[in-house]
Amino acid sequence: MHYDIFGLNHKEVSGAFLPDKYFKIEAGKREVRALAGTPDGSSLFIGAHHGLFRSIDQGKSWSELKEGLFVQDIRSIAVSQMMPDIIYAGSSQGMFKSEDGGDHWGDWFDAASGLAHPVVSHISIHPQDPDIVYAVTNGGLYYTEDGGEYWELSFAGKNPDSPSSIYRTVFSSVDPATIYLLTAEGVYRKNDGEDWENIWAERLPNPHFLISLSAEPEFFYAGTNEGLYKSFNGGRSWVRDRNQDMESVHFLDSAEKNISRLIASSTHQIVQTKNGGDKWEEISLADVEDELNGPIKIRDLLYLGEAGHSVLLLASDQGLVVSLDEGKNWSMPELETDSEKLSSEDRKMDLVKLITEIHTGRFFGSYFVLLVDVATLGLVGLVFSGLWIIYQRSRGRKKKILSSQEEVEETMIEIQETAEDLSFESTEVHDMIEHIGQHLEKCRTIYLSKERKEIDEIGRHITTLDKKMHRLMERIEEFENISKN
Repeated sequence: MHYDIFGLNHKEVSGAFLPDKYFKIEAGKREVRALAGTPDGSSLFIGAHHGLFRSIDQGKSWSELKEGLFVQDIRSIAVSQMMPDIIYAGSSQGMFKSEDGGDHWGDWFDAASGLAHPVVSHISIHPQDPDIVYAVTNGGLYYTEDGGEYWELSFAGKNPDSPSSIYRTVFSSVDPATIYLLTAEGVYRKNDGEDWENIWAERLPNPHFLISLSAEPEFFYAGTNEGLYKSFNGGRSWVRDRNQDMESVHFLDSAEKNISRLIASSTHQIVQTKNGGDKWEEISLADVEDELNGPIKIRDLLYLGEAGHSVLLLASDQGLVVSLDEGKNWSMPELETDSEKLSSEDRKMDLVKLITEIHTGRFFGSYFVLLVDVATLGLVGLVFSGLWIIYQRSRGRKKKILSSQEEVEETMIEIQETAEDLSFESTEVHDMIEHIGQHLEKCRTIYLSKERKEIDEIGRHITTLDKKMHRLMERIEEFENISKN
């Protein structure tokens, strides 16, 4: 169709008359890597592979934070328990700091501050002093005592040239001066003014996750590749929890004011206990997995259970998963940014594009398109059935050709057999003529004595020869007719 003839080119239609679906920029599900929240749950934070987001309504809606946050690849987040407005965010290019609850990110720490390895995968803030911070990086464990202005290397593993795989740090809930470090080489512990000490080497498989509960003596839960382990005597002895059947536990969290309420998960399964581990119940993720058409891969979890409300967040490769009723129901909120929405003045569509949308049926929705697709499927079926008929006819012609070839082959065989018969009969005639010749010769030598007998014999042979000559001529005529056909 020539739209320029009708003057339709470069004409626009106002978005006020068009569906919103044409003015939303699809970003897809974001890979969520880190979770954090204030102790009272008033603010929740998530770090994604592209963006840092905050919720102030218990996870129902999320807004992007980027004032001063010029790196969007967020790997870790930590909120100060003492001063919740102080937040640290680790990225692939250093660490950012906010002192107003995430509205602005005025500080950025990198190699110039001593943070020589900028990929920050985990952050721990001292429970009583927000200026003391530990950061797990791709080159070891760094710490600061002045709010990030200057960083020093605290732990680089046994071989400084090859840093050990460090998972995370955990402050003791009983004695904040004590910090635990989880590595692939085991668990290390450090007190004020002391060096790192490898502990529990013979008693506990290397844990991925450790939580310290405020009790006397100190309670520990550790998630390992061999299951969930617990200690009720400050780590002097450990026992494997036999009441939950997960072979590998990667993430743990507990309620701040109820240490008997715990959440544990592997990368694909999540369980909970309300009595300190005496009984575990699996939390179903079926609704989410049905929506995603496959299992969810958990990267982190955050549980905030207080009187009157409960928030459970799961970070996954497929996006953020939220439950507000202790895992009974789940939702996956969209993490939209300002860049994903067009302003009112930009909500316009080219008229030719609108005509195309109406013509193809997309304007009316997916059900109309489905109906068109069904009709298209019927046409495709007709095309294939026609091709099948043509194919069958082609096979029939091939069969006729093959049949003709077989008839020709049979005729050639008959010709060959006839030729052989003629050759044989001609030989017989030749032999008979020689035999007659012999009798004639005998006639000449003994004609007087045996005249009558030889004459009869010669007559008999001549009669036989005559019959064979007639038969031979008939066969020669048949042979000529076959050759002509």
